[in-house]
Amino acid sequence: MKKRWMILLVILLGSLSFAKLNVVCTTDILADTVRNIGGDRINVSALMGSGIDPHSYRASIGDVRAIFDADLVVYVGIHLEGKMTELFAKFDKLGIQSIGVGDMLDAHELIVLEDEGGAHDPHIWFSIDIWQQCSTFLTEQLIEMDGENASFYRENLAHFITEMEHADELAKEKVAEIPEKSRVMITAHDAFNYLGRAYGIEVRGLQGISTASEIAASDLIDLTNFIVEKNIPSVFVENSVPMRNIEALIEAVEARGYTLELGGELFADSMGSPGTQEGTYIGMFEHNINTIYKGLKDK
Repeated sequence: MKKRWMILLVILLGSLSFAKLNVVCTTDILADTVRNIGGDRINVSALMGSGIDPHSYRASIGDVRAIFDADLVVYVGIHLEGKMTELFAKFDKLGIQSIGVGDMLDAHELIVLEDEGGAHDPHIWFSIDIWQQCSTFLTEQLIEMDGENASFYRENLAHFITEMEHADELAKEKVAEIPEKSRVMITAHDAFNYLGRAYGIEVRGLQGISTASEIAASDLIDLTNFIVEKNIPSVFVENSVPMRNIEALIEAVEARGYTLELGGELFADSMGSPGTQEGTYIGMFEHNINTIYKGLKDK
């Protein structure tokens, strides 16, 4: 009997030593990033999947339960997850370990939007340099919680950074082929400022940095005037923003006797469907670059 209990104890201790960290991320972009670093040594889930808008998302009862069961909660911060911000503020008091990757960045690296009252743009994943830093923050957090797998996490980070560098080179090559006068993109909401800053593209969004904001008639008129004056041929839609706003813009432009084409669909606040190329951070980034290239080149 004593021998049997010893065997059970060894099995129990063995299973505990191999227990995986349970990481809950707010967005699928974050979840894919953590998955690239943690591999099969962690369990990762996302509260928001493809096509979900984080700016207006409200946590469900299931989300709250998942958060309380997590070893680590990862969020972007910088007010991206607008309606969940109050929940994040309570994590420490509730004993929930969490990391807001955007909140750990030097403020000087963030884009300040004067039209938004000086708010910082939260769409930081469109800067490869910044997202490499965020990935490093996440790696160090995982190592702090699971030091036994430190070398595994660091090797995965190095591989992921190499993939990001390749995506960055692709972007530079593609944008270099777009005539300078054509490097202007109109999008559904103001999500691509970091991409524009990195690659020299002027970006104008119909909505502000948050899709929760209302579109003012004056904003629609100003953007319509800008499109007509600059002779801009196309506008890009987004997977997490309703088409009705873009349709209103197209109608306003057509009322001026001008035709505005759809340049293609971009992924802004979330990735594509799981199992597709766009369902990964790298695939989503490269899809956006290729779509922008096709939409602006020779226009």
